[in-house]
Amino acid sequence: MRLHAPTKATTLGVGDMLLASIAYSVNHGITLHELLITLFLFVTAPVSASLMAKAALRLRMKSRAPLPDNLPPGR
Repeated sequence: MRLHAPTKATTLGVGDMLLASIAYSVNHGITLHELLITLFLFVTAPVSASLMAKAALRLRMKSRAPLPDNLPPGR
């Protein structure tokens, strides 16, 4: 349940840095490496996060994150 936010932040953070690098290098010619790194990042980060989450569910791992104090009893 808590996997989406870190994956999104990582993908967008590094992706934005690469897009800024592409925008900066427009005057000097865009390199294929920057485009390939950006594509690779946007494809692999969500897929790897999804696979890790599915593996944790299959292994029935318990969350180590503390629960909020305002949950009703029995949850």
